[in-house]
Amino acid sequence: MPEMNDYSGPFNPNLGFNDLSQDFLLKVIRIWQWAWIQLDAAWFEPLKDRVGREIAYGCDLEMWLRCAERCNTRYARIAGIPNKSAVDCLKVLQLPLDNTMGAVYPTTKVIRDENYATVTVEKCPSLEFCERNAPERVAPMCVIMEPHLIHWYKVNTDVILAATRLPPRKGPDDIACQWVYSLPPRRGVKVRSREEVVDETTSPPQVDDLSGPYYPNLTHGHFSKAFLLRMMTAWQYAWLVMNEGYYFAVMRRFGREMADECEIAAWLRVAERTNRRFPPAGAFKLETVADSLKVLQLAMDSTMGHFPARYDIKGPNHVILKVTRGTWPGFMENPNLQRTPPMYHEGGRPILEKYLVNPRIKVTPVRVPPRNEYDDVDCEWELKLE
Repeated sequence: MPEMNDYSGPFNPNLGFNDLSQDFLLKVIRIWQWAWIQLDAAWFEPLKDRVGREIAYGCDLEMWLRCAERCNTRYARIAGIPNKSAVDCLKVLQLPLDNTMGAVYPTTKVIRDENYATVTVEKCPSLEFCERNAPERVAPMCVIMEPHLIHWYKVNTDVILAATRLPPRKGPDDIACQWVYSLPPRRGVKVRSREEVVDETTSPPQVDDLSGPYYPNLTHGHFSKAFLLRMMTAWQYAWLVMNEGYYFAVMRRFGREMADECEIAAWLRVAERTNRRFPPAGAFKLETVADSLKVLQLAMDSTMGHFPARYDIKGPNHVILKVTRGTWPGFMENPNLQRTPPMYHEGGRPILEKYLVNPRIKVTPVRVPPRNEYDDVDCEWELKLE
């Protein structure tokens, strides 16, 4: 089957990300970057309103540190980064969805040698949002949390991080922040020059990993498709790690009931603000139930990834969706967590209706956990267009 440049054609129940062209994948990834930031905000805001900013900041930091530990180390392995120098840390920071190489958090770098670099964050949408809407969040986020977070985000904790500029800014044209990454020289070990480890070409070649030189002008568009697909799988995992990080942080402090309520609210908000972006990116309309199934395939927690699905398509506007055994539902069945009832029994229907975007589609649960022993179906839903 030829690669798809959009999803304007019929719904394909056997679609995989490999079937999408690289340009289409890049559009999907751009939405994923937006969704990544939205999921953080979707947890933080209701939690702040319930228990206050200080505790919300603590949960937020705990979640980000969990992501750094479980996800950034994985990115480094996938990309083949040796992680022995300050410049290697800059490579790692190119890989998360909230990375330093794209339009979200653009940066400039001044690299002296492989063990000394200055990174300037020219534009920060998170800072700009707080400056406009919540100026009281700037100091806790940028001055207290961010240095601690980046220290772990760069993976190699031997590399010393020093902030040379932090908010508040002097004005809207001022930089967001500036950091120095340095690694003390080791006796008898030659330090490679900037020319030996950095390729400053404005048009980097297509790369299969980041084991070679550091490309300051790298973008997702320079990743080979195979590399891009490996990273997409890692980002889907990171999406679940972020959610779980918040869930556990809230549960330890306030119990499961509040964690369940915050989680359902978070998924509803993310679906409402994010999923409507997929139809324009895929050049398809939301006229039928089958159209909305395309949205479920493209989302980060997609029915092509951690939540594989089967479909009984009775007509374009009447579908039975069967979500088969995936990595996350099985985790939620852990008897020590007892998360199945709130997520499936209480949150499942309204969350799925939001995920489908089309408000005319009504969802009816057919089967919810606990799973039947005789098959691999986690849950089953009837989707009908009114």
